[in-house]
Amino acid sequence: MRRRAKHEAMQLNFNDFSGGINVMSAGDMIAMNEMQSCQNLWFITNQRSLSPRGGISAPIVNVGEEVKSTYYDIDTNTLLVFANSGSIYRVVSMESAELIGRLTGNAAPVCAKFQDKVWIASGDKLQYYDFATTDSISTVMTSPVCDIVFQRFSRLCVSQTGLDRITYSAVGDGTVWTSDDNDESTSQWVDVGYGDSGDIIAVAPLASDLMIIKNNGMIYQLTGDADISSWAIYRIATETDAVGRQAAIPVGNDVIFVSRSGLKSLHTTMDYGNIATQDIGEKFNILVRTSQYEPKLFHLRRRKLLLIRPTADWKYLIAYNYAVGAATTLKFAMPIVDIVETLDKVVVASGNSLYELSEESLSDNGEPIDFVMRMKDTISNDEIIARSLDTDMTASQAGNVDLRVDNMHVTMPANSRRKVRCNHSTPKLEVELTSQVPFYPKHIAVEVADL
Repeated sequence: MRRRAKHEAMQLNFNDFSGGINVMSAGDMIAMNEMQSCQNLWFITNQRSLSPRGGISAPIVNVGEEVKSTYYDIDTNTLLVFANSGSIYRVVSMESAELIGRLTGNAAPVCAKFQDKVWIASGDKLQYYDFATTDSISTVMTSPVCDIVFQRFSRLCVSQTGLDRITYSAVGDGTVWTSDDNDESTSQWVDVGYGDSGDIIAVAPLASDLMIIKNNGMIYQLTGDADISSWAIYRIATETDAVGRQAAIPVGNDVIFVSRSGLKSLHTTMDYGNIATQDIGEKFNILVRTSQYEPKLFHLRRRKLLLIRPTADWKYLIAYNYAVGAATTLKFAMPIVDIVETLDKVVVASGNSLYELSEESLSDNGEPIDFVMRMKDTISNDEIIARSLDTDMTASQAGNVDLRVDNMHVTMPANSRRKVRCNHSTPKLEVELTSQVPFYPKHIAVEVADL
């Protein structure tokens, strides 16, 4: 923001942070409700105010070996834990890990719920977990090799990255994969974009259709209902630069996916073609695409949060709230392998253990959490002077927040309001809050005038 009239006093009020971070513009060119950085605070549900993220507890379950991924089944309150070795563990009520089987493949498993079973695709034969049986993990030897699984119109559907084909099970039975041309209820298959020099990397539902994402940047739409004669395939997008089967996910009425250029969405429209592609990370896409390596998405549905792990630094995530349309960043003290919502917890997998992410934890398993907010810069044609500083915050405990105005540091309380007088001159006013105490920011006000 550029000052207009010399000697004119004014107050800079930072009390609306709903724009989230904006790292795509210069620090003085962003909006007043945007921030240059915001670390370890996030937007929860539809609230447009910032909240500090919870800390990571001490381990609640020790799996005994390195975790690859997890899947939570809400119907049985069971967490399936998949280890790098291929072992499958069952964790009930977050008490202990019980070894129940092994994966058939080596890929990070994709799971789907169908007919009271959890179906598992890991790059080889399809498997399923049945809570009601003693031998919980079973392998479907007649299934296609697959690392993608989902259900659609009373059929289980599978695909394998690197191929063009989606295969449907028999109606109502995920264990039957034989076909009969005279019986439409048997297994069926469809090739998507055959001959287009691309391979399927992700499949996600959108409304009543399927979005099939390929590694050549093309996206196809599979329409139709349970009647196979109604199935039709349309190419709806090209040059999307989509990446990875763990980087596309249905969110509400959209499909959100990571591309080499940033975060994008597919959504329904009333226009011709009825599906549109949109960039949704305009303010932070440089964080998504810089040093991008095997990106992964985690969906915390009840919090309306999409967590993006864009790089090889597994301690670093981007927290995008799709209800507010704003993002912040998260920095953890440990690498985040997986993060999932259960009935009453947010469970984090790291190393060989499971942890709880909770507001009651004030650290990451003993390591302090650094909370950072940097506001819009203010630039003057001449030097400007900061006359007073006013902050108002709330916190669950007493503590301090460091308010930095350029090279001047002032200690402010984390759980109350404080106003101080000052006499600080600068050609560019930088305002930043840092603390290791979780705080809820209400406002930061700076009275300024030209010299």
